[in-house]
Amino acid sequence: MNVKPPLTKAGRREQAAKTRGRILDAAHQLLLAGGYEATTMQLVADAAGVAVQTVYFVYGTKAQLLAEVENRVVLGEARLKQWRHRPWAAQVQQETDPHKLLALFVEVSTDIQGRIAPFVAALGSSLPSDPQSVAARERDRDEFFGAVVDRLGALGAFRDGVTPSRALDIIRVINTVEAYADLTTRRGWSAAAWKEWLIDLLSTQLLAR
Repeated sequence: MNVKPPLTKAGRREQAAKTRGRILDAAHQLLLAGGYEATTMQLVADAAGVAVQTVYFVYGTKAQLLAEVENRVVLGEARLKQWRHRPWAAQVQQETDPHKLLALFVEVSTDIQGRIAPFVAALGSSLPSDPQSVAARERDRDEFFGAVVDRLGALGAFRDGVTPSRALDIIRVINTVEAYADLTTRRGWSAAAWKEWLIDLLSTQLLAR
Protein backbone atom coordinates (compact mmCIF):
# COMPACT_ATOMS: atom_id res chain seq x y z
CA MET A 1 0.00 0.00 0.00
CA ASN A 2 1.34 3.40 -1.01
CA VAL A 3 1.43 5.87 1.85
CA LYS A 4 1.77 9.53 1.00
CA PRO A 5 4.60 11.25 2.86
CA PRO A 6 3.47 13.93 5.31
CA LEU A 7 3.31 17.43 3.89
CA THR A 8 6.07 19.83 4.79
CA LYS A 9 5.24 23.26 6.18
CA ALA A 10 5.80 24.76 2.72
CA GLY A 11 3.64 22.04 1.19
CA ARG A 12 0.81 22.80 3.60
CA ARG A 13 1.01 26.50 2.75
CA GLU A 14 0.88 25.70 -0.97
CA GLN A 15 -2.07 23.38 -0.49
CA ALA A 16 -3.91 25.99 1.59
CA ALA A 17 -3.27 28.64 -1.07
CA LYS A 18 -4.65 26.35 -3.79
CA THR A 19 -7.74 25.69 -1.67
CA ARG A 20 -8.31 29.42 -1.14
CA GLY A 21 -7.91 29.98 -4.87
CA ARG A 22 -10.49 27.31 -5.74
CA ILE A 23 -12.95 28.79 -3.25
CA LEU A 24 -12.49 32.31 -4.60
CA ASP A 25 -12.79 31.15 -8.22
CA ALA A 26 -15.97 29.23 -7.43
CA ALA A 27 -17.47 32.13 -5.48
CA HIS A 28 -16.63 34.59 -8.25
CA GLN A 29 -18.38 32.53 -10.92
CA LEU A 30 -21.42 31.85 -8.75
CA LEU A 31 -21.76 35.49 -7.72
CA LEU A 32 -21.62 36.65 -11.33
CA ALA A 33 -24.14 34.05 -12.43
CA GLY A 34 -26.65 34.19 -9.61
CA GLY A 35 -25.98 37.24 -7.49
CA TYR A 36 -25.27 37.54 -3.79
CA GLU A 37 -28.48 36.17 -2.27
CA ALA A 38 -28.52 33.04 -4.43
CA THR A 39 -24.87 32.23 -3.77
CA THR A 40 -24.77 30.17 -0.60
CA MET A 41 -21.67 28.99 1.19
CA GLN A 42 -22.74 25.41 0.46
CA LEU A 43 -22.90 26.11 -3.28
CA VAL A 44 -19.45 27.67 -3.13
CA ALA A 45 -18.09 24.65 -1.26
CA ASP A 46 -19.64 22.22 -3.75
CA ALA A 47 -18.24 24.13 -6.73
CA ALA A 48 -14.80 24.34 -5.12
CA GLY A 49 -14.78 20.67 -4.14
CA VAL A 50 -14.33 21.30 -0.42
CA ALA A 51 -16.42 20.88 2.71
CA VAL A 52 -18.62 23.82 3.61
CA GLN A 53 -16.87 23.93 6.98
CA THR A 54 -13.66 24.71 5.10
CA VAL A 55 -15.25 27.75 3.46
CA TYR A 56 -16.44 29.03 6.83
CA PHE A 57 -13.08 28.30 8.44
CA VAL A 58 -11.14 30.22 5.75
CA TYR A 59 -13.51 33.17 5.26
CA GLY A 60 -15.81 33.23 8.27
CA THR A 61 -18.88 34.81 6.68
CA LYS A 62 -20.37 35.25 3.23
CA ALA A 63 -19.84 38.99 3.49
CA GLN A 64 -16.13 38.47 4.09
CA LEU A 65 -15.96 36.01 1.19
CA LEU A 66 -17.57 38.65 -1.04
CA ALA A 67 -14.98 41.20 0.10
CA GLU A 68 -12.14 38.78 -0.72
CA VAL A 69 -13.60 38.07 -4.17
CA GLU A 70 -13.88 41.81 -4.78
CA ASN A 71 -10.21 42.24 -3.86
CA ARG A 72 -9.23 39.48 -6.25
CA VAL A 73 -11.29 40.94 -9.08
CA VAL A 74 -9.24 44.15 -8.85
CA LEU A 75 -5.77 42.61 -9.10
CA GLY A 76 -6.28 39.04 -10.18
CA GLU A 77 -4.17 36.69 -8.09
CA ALA A 78 -2.52 39.44 -6.03
CA ARG A 79 -3.88 40.85 -2.81
CA LEU A 80 -5.20 44.39 -3.12
CA LYS A 81 -2.51 45.81 -0.87
CA GLN A 82 0.19 44.16 -2.99
CA TRP A 83 -0.32 46.19 -6.15
CA ARG A 84 3.08 47.87 -5.75
CA HIS A 85 4.69 44.46 -6.24
CA ARG A 86 3.12 43.97 -9.67
CA PRO A 87 5.53 44.26 -12.65
CA TRP A 88 3.68 47.26 -14.08
CA ALA A 89 4.12 49.16 -10.80
CA ALA A 90 7.89 49.03 -11.31
CA GLN A 91 7.40 50.20 -14.91
CA VAL A 92 5.46 53.21 -13.65
CA GLN A 93 8.36 54.21 -11.43
CA GLN A 94 10.94 53.70 -14.17
CA GLU A 95 9.20 55.30 -17.16
CA THR A 96 10.66 58.67 -18.16
CA ASP A 97 8.33 59.56 -21.04
CA PRO A 98 5.11 61.17 -19.67
CA HIS A 99 3.03 60.07 -22.66
CA LYS A 100 4.21 56.47 -22.37
CA LEU A 101 3.55 56.65 -18.64
CA LEU A 102 -0.06 57.69 -19.19
CA ALA A 103 -0.47 54.97 -21.83
CA LEU A 104 0.81 52.37 -19.35
CA PHE A 105 -1.51 53.68 -16.65
CA VAL A 106 -4.53 53.54 -18.97
CA GLU A 107 -3.60 50.03 -20.11
CA VAL A 108 -3.42 48.75 -16.54
CA SER A 109 -6.51 50.58 -15.28
CA THR A 110 -8.58 49.43 -18.28
CA ASP A 111 -7.58 45.83 -17.60
CA ILE A 112 -8.76 46.26 -14.01
CA GLN A 113 -12.00 47.99 -15.02
CA GLY A 114 -12.72 45.23 -17.50
CA ARG A 115 -12.87 42.83 -14.55
CA ILE A 116 -14.62 45.19 -12.14
CA ALA A 117 -17.43 46.40 -14.44
CA PRO A 118 -19.32 43.07 -14.79
CA PHE A 119 -18.74 42.36 -11.10
CA VAL A 120 -20.26 45.69 -10.06
CA ALA A 121 -23.11 45.25 -12.54
CA ALA A 122 -24.00 41.89 -11.00
CA LEU A 123 -23.37 42.73 -7.36
CA GLY A 124 -23.30 46.50 -6.99
CA SER A 125 -26.22 46.65 -4.58
CA SER A 126 -24.70 43.87 -2.46
CA LEU A 127 -21.24 45.38 -2.10
CA PRO A 128 -20.58 46.98 1.30
CA SER A 129 -21.65 50.62 1.17
CA ASP A 130 -20.92 51.68 4.71
CA PRO A 131 -18.66 54.75 5.06
CA GLN A 132 -15.68 52.67 6.16
CA SER A 133 -15.85 50.32 3.16
CA VAL A 134 -16.38 53.16 0.69
CA ALA A 135 -13.48 55.10 2.18
CA ALA A 136 -11.24 52.03 1.95
CA ARG A 137 -12.05 51.60 -1.77
CA GLU A 138 -11.37 55.26 -2.45
CA ARG A 139 -8.12 55.13 -0.50
CA ASP A 140 -6.85 52.14 -2.47
CA ARG A 141 -7.86 53.77 -5.77
CA ASP A 142 -6.21 57.07 -4.87
CA GLU A 143 -3.01 55.31 -3.85
CA PHE A 144 -2.79 53.75 -7.32
CA PHE A 145 -3.74 56.98 -9.12
CA GLY A 146 -1.44 58.97 -6.84
CA ALA A 147 1.58 56.87 -7.80
CA VAL A 148 1.10 57.93 -11.42
CA VAL A 149 0.52 61.56 -10.44
CA ASP A 150 3.66 61.56 -8.29
CA ARG A 151 5.71 60.16 -11.15
CA LEU A 152 4.40 62.76 -13.59
CA GLY A 153 5.24 65.47 -11.06
CA ALA A 154 8.75 64.11 -10.60
CA LEU A 155 9.21 64.30 -14.37
CA GLY A 156 8.02 67.92 -14.44
CA ALA A 157 5.37 66.88 -16.95
CA PHE A 158 2.35 68.90 -15.85
CA ARG A 159 0.98 71.75 -17.92
CA ASP A 160 0.86 75.22 -16.36
CA GLY A 161 -1.70 75.50 -13.58
CA VAL A 162 -1.99 71.77 -12.95
CA THR A 163 -0.93 70.78 -9.44
CA PRO A 164 -0.62 67.17 -8.25
CA SER A 165 -3.87 67.59 -6.30
CA ARG A 166 -5.70 68.88 -9.36
CA ALA A 167 -4.23 66.12 -11.52
CA LEU A 168 -5.54 63.50 -9.09
CA ASP A 169 -8.99 65.12 -9.13
CA ILE A 170 -9.05 65.06 -12.94
CA ILE A 171 -8.08 61.38 -13.12
CA ARG A 172 -10.59 60.48 -10.42
CA VAL A 173 -13.52 62.13 -12.17
CA ILE A 174 -12.66 60.89 -15.68
CA ASN A 175 -11.31 57.40 -15.16
CA THR A 176 -14.21 55.69 -13.39
CA VAL A 177 -15.73 52.24 -13.62
CA GLU A 178 -19.09 53.90 -14.30
CA ALA A 179 -17.74 55.81 -17.31
CA TYR A 180 -15.97 52.71 -18.63
CA ALA A 181 -19.11 50.58 -18.28
CA ASP A 182 -21.33 53.24 -19.83
CA LEU A 183 -19.19 53.64 -22.94
CA THR A 184 -18.15 50.03 -23.48
CA THR A 185 -21.38 48.32 -22.47
CA ARG A 186 -24.18 50.76 -23.20
CA ARG A 187 -22.64 52.81 -26.00
CA GLY A 188 -20.81 49.99 -27.72
CA TRP A 189 -17.24 51.29 -27.51
CA SER A 190 -14.42 48.77 -27.72
CA ALA A 191 -11.82 48.64 -24.96
CA ALA A 192 -9.29 49.91 -27.51
CA ALA A 193 -11.47 52.94 -28.30
CA TRP A 194 -11.85 53.67 -24.58
CA LYS A 195 -8.08 53.53 -24.07
CA GLU A 196 -7.35 55.76 -27.04
CA TRP A 197 -9.90 58.34 -25.89
CA LEU A 198 -8.73 58.29 -22.28
CA ILE A 199 -5.05 58.63 -23.16
CA ASP A 200 -5.82 61.57 -25.42
CA LEU A 201 -8.04 63.27 -22.85
CA LEU A 202 -5.62 62.81 -19.94
CA SER A 203 -2.70 63.96 -22.05
CA THR A 204 -4.57 67.11 -23.04
CA GLN A 205 -5.72 67.83 -19.49
CA LEU A 206 -2.48 67.06 -17.65
CA LEU A 207 0.62 67.30 -19.79
CA ALA A 208 2.57 70.30 -21.01
CA ARG A 209 2.63 70.54 -24.77
